Amino acid sequence: MLTHVSHNLAGARLLIVGTYRNVEVDRSHALSAALAELRRVSTYSRVLLRGLNADEVRRMMDSIARQSVPWGLAEAVHRQTEGNPLFVQEVVRYLAEEELITQKEGRWRPTKDTLLEMSIPEGLRDVIGKRLSLLSPECNQLLAVASVIGREFALETVKAVAGIDEDVFVNALKEAVRLSILEERSQVGLVHYRFTHAFFRQTLYEEIIAPWRIRLHQQVARSLETLYAKRLEGHATELAEHFSHSSNPADLAKAVSYGKMAAKRATDVYAYGEAVRLLEQALKVQEVLDPEDKAKQCDLLLALGDALTLAGEHQRVVNTASRALSLAEAIADNTRASRACMLAMKGLVVYGTILTAYPEAAQWAARADRYAEPDTIERAWADAMLSKVKWSGGSSSPEGVLLLSRALDLARRLGDPDTYWFIAGQWLLSVEAPQHDKERLRLAEELAEQSRHGVNLFALIFGLWMMVNIFLQFGRRRRAEDIMAEMRTLAERSRQPNLLILSMLNDAIMAVWDGRLEEAVAICCRILARGEELGIIEFATAWARIIPADVHLGNADPALESALHGSRNLPRSVATEMWILYCLAHLGRYAEVAEMLERLVIARRGIGSAKDEAQMCQDIISLEGAVLAGHRQAAELLLRRLAGSSSRTSGVVLTTCAGRHMGAAAAFLGRHEEARKYYEEAIKICTEMRFRPELALTRLQLAELLLEYYPNDKREAMEHLDFAIREFREMKMQPSLERALRHKVILKA
Repeated sequence: MLTHVSHNLAGARLLIVGTYRNVEVDRSHALSAALAELRRVSTYSRVLLRGLNADEVRRMMDSIARQSVPWGLAEAVHRQTEGNPLFVQEVVRYLAEEELITQKEGRWRPTKDTLLEMSIPEGLRDVIGKRLSLLSPECNQLLAVASVIGREFALETVKAVAGIDEDVFVNALKEAVRLSILEERSQVGLVHYRFTHAFFRQTLYEEIIAPWRIRLHQQVARSLETLYAKRLEGHATELAEHFSHSSNPADLAKAVSYGKMAAKRATDVYAYGEAVRLLEQALKVQEVLDPEDKAKQCDLLLALGDALTLAGEHQRVVNTASRALSLAEAIADNTRASRACMLAMKGLVVYGTILTAYPEAAQWAARADRYAEPDTIERAWADAMLSKVKWSGGSSSPEGVLLLSRALDLARRLGDPDTYWFIAGQWLLSVEAPQHDKERLRLAEELAEQSRHGVNLFALIFGLWMMVNIFLQFGRRRRAEDIMAEMRTLAERSRQPNLLILSMLNDAIMAVWDGRLEEAVAICCRILARGEELGIIEFATAWARIIPADVHLGNADPALESALHGSRNLPRSVATEMWILYCLAHLGRYAEVAEMLERLVIARRGIGSAKDEAQMCQDIISLEGAVLAGHRQAAELLLRRLAGSSSRTSGVVLTTCAGRHMGAAAAFLGRHEEARKYYEEAIKICTEMRFRPELALTRLQLAELLLEYYPNDKREAMEHLDFAIREFREMKMQPSLERALRHKVILKA
């Protein structure tokens, strides 16, 4: 019998998630057949029918809607229906009829920003109502009490609140289990029961009249406090929920307190969305409890903002910071006002990744500066914020370096791990001039050796990511890969949106280094899709653009269009300027490259001096553009500056080998012996670091130098050329392959 049911269940599942892919099949008929099969199977054994997983729900929704459905929407429906195909069909119909989802750009999307938490569709309500009508009055009474407690509940709790005769209680419980309304979830020493589906609990709960519901919540809250007196933290979520339904001020105060406790616990286990929900609930309760207590409301808003940052809801962070700042200003509390400014900075940094790309950044920096007291954490953040504004538009800023260095020193002295890690990451990101090479590497090494214990995940993310950048810049691939592995583990454990994107980006960067260029492009596409699903598309887009695989493969046009589109309504960041120049150079649009070089290089004051704070990666890419565009003055200035650096690569941004471009510049300027030395050193570095595309490109360029200026070294030139051709073919670097093959044709002729 069980085998027979299992086969039927598998067949029904295949009907749902498989046959819709065949356009010849009548989809309506297929759905009806699949659902009928599932209804028949469920009458044999409900235990075997555990529902579809989230991915299968998404495919089912794709088929019903005949459009692509975003992952977040499918996940919300899966959570609401628990994958029950009968419920999925009704919920999708309900969402469309109530206009909770709408078609946009060929995809179904929620009409609200928040995740969907819909009411029960009428069709399902009828089905569930008929099921519950089979229960005795005593069983319905027991289940009503249980529905107030929650989806899952302890036997002791429901007994304490229900207040009915022991024999009646036991019989009612047996009846609910027999009719598959409840199921036992017992553990050693504990007896728990659970509604078999959330819709059963929700229907019963909604049928309770409001006064009785409030009274039951109060009874449940007090019963839980007594039952779990020694383990309140583990049950803080339940306690906050039940006390929040009371009208008693003492109960509401407890609801706020337990809500904060539960949010802290949720954050500790990476449940950031749950932390946001709990803090939003606590804030609503606090506003009812005492609307005049602006200090407590401000504190809850600040905690909410931190949770929103970790949850990846960056667009809401600055709005939350604005509300918190208004409350802090109303009570003339500079410390809280400073914390609100710190929160805004976090939101601006991660939303689109570049703080200075947003006009309000300068306003927030000015506020932070006004409210921060000397020698405080807030002062360190304010100086860091001011320094970022100094870099607005990508220009070098000695004053910005001074401010950021001062902030780093203060953070180190104050010993606050979160502030230190975040500002250290910002320092490593921004301070990239050659005169700081030793200090940058020393700081990265220092961070690598420090304990991560107790460091806020937000601060940790940027510290780790900047370590990856530094270690790649200085040719320490193995160290970089160790940090990448740490980020991957942390991303898998925490599921933090920004960290998930950066971990995927690490994979794309290493795919480029290994010459798996098409794979790198595919990863970037997945990054964009994942960024959209997670609600951080700006962050994902900004970082996905730094991967040069498309250009290596000969697809610079769409890459340029992407960069131009992303910067259309905002001041261009350094990374965006580099990307545009890089694409233009590889498209042969040299007049535009020359114009950018005049603005970014020639007009730069004190280039190459100790006061020149321009980022190294910017100058490496600019040097390549100068050589390709034939801009001698820019090439001369940039080569002289880069010669004083110990950086081996540009790091994570448009990752490339500095020595290759220095060799090309020296050759372009007629310094052939110098060029040869740069190329040979670059070949050594790329070989040691296993930087495959750059090794092939360097050997091609050295071959070109030898063929033109060293006729006695033709054999060596041919070896380099043959090596490069083989590699370009395998990596599918078509523009470089065609360039190398032209030399072979010329030599044969």
